[in-house]
Amino acid sequence: MPAARDFGRRPLLGAGAAALALPAAAQAPDEPLRATAARRGITFGCVVHSRWLHRNRALADIVAREAAMLVPEGDGKWWELRPDEATFDFSGLDGIVAFAARHNQTVRGHTLVWDFAMRDWTLRALEEGPARAQALMEAHFDGVLGHYAPSIRDWDVANEVVADPWKSDELLKESPWLRALGPGYIDLAYRAARRRDPGLTLTYNDYGCEHDTAYDDEKRRRVLTLVRGMKDRGVPLDALGLQGHLHRDAAFSAAKLTEFVREVRALGLRVIVTELDVIEPEAQSDLAARYARSAALVHAFVSTILEAGAEAVLCWDLADPAGGAPSDPPSPPRLLPLDADLRRTPIWGALARALEGRPLP
Repeated sequence: MPAARDFGRRPLLGAGAAALALPAAAQAPDEPLRATAARRGITFGCVVHSRWLHRNRALADIVAREAAMLVPEGDGKWWELRPDEATFDFSGLDGIVAFAARHNQTVRGHTLVWDFAMRDWTLRALEEGPARAQALMEAHFDGVLGHYAPSIRDWDVANEVVADPWKSDELLKESPWLRALGPGYIDLAYRAARRRDPGLTLTYNDYGCEHDTAYDDEKRRRVLTLVRGMKDRGVPLDALGLQGHLHRDAAFSAAKLTEFVREVRALGLRVIVTELDVIEPEAQSDLAARYARSAALVHAFVSTILEAGAEAVLCWDLADPAGGAPSDPPSPPRLLPLDADLRRTPIWGALARALEGRPLP
């Protein structure tokens, strides 16, 4: 997830994107979002952490009701799975898989190759040369994909490898994997995953493609360059995950997002929203106005991307534990479908309408 960017207070563009005053979330349809989505052949889900499911029964009950698909927030990353080179710790992710099985949910994996969430032993090993780095990747894939072959059928094989336009002119982001194996590490990872499980859905996941800004225009171009190049080289790639970290005051263009999604789908790739939330530049005093603006943006984005052919919408949390308040240490406030007391917010109502294909009131 990227840090917040200061786009200024630009107006939202596109159908349904005006900052409207929404009715209370309780006035939205009462059925779970997973049921609303399923009627249109769409999957709705959210990120979870195994500790949340054990410690917060109320939240766990809502996750079971609302979500058809779960994504591990941290339990599928190297940090949790590989405390040391000799050990695979599947306990956290196994708990999520078991929870999903009890509630008729699926689980998608996140993530096999990323430049973060690795322990020091992994980073040191990657500095020992390409042969060591490739052996490390292969061993990780053997352990993780072998263990979850029956239960997780979609993995973010690579996550956030495209460089941010505001930081670099290069296509690929600087990372321990790039330093160890060169730019071919991405192709290597996808080919290795396909060899181990020919039926697995292999996804590439990234952020920064959602808005109508010069940065997003360039990030979309770079992501298309990456995935088109992979397809041209015969690299196995099945889907693109657009994270959907929306910046409340950034401009939005339904036309640009539609064009991008259609270009991706023309390559034979599925498209899903993987980490939807709304990042605010600051927590204004008028929470109702903040929710109204954020909900309008969520509705515009989700409606547009579903109309363009996306198949799933997954939120990066269902509830904001801070309730939109500033945090310590400071981090950008986020607004989500539920508030800190697990009550539905206007974002829940906007999601319900977008999943149904209905306009905002």
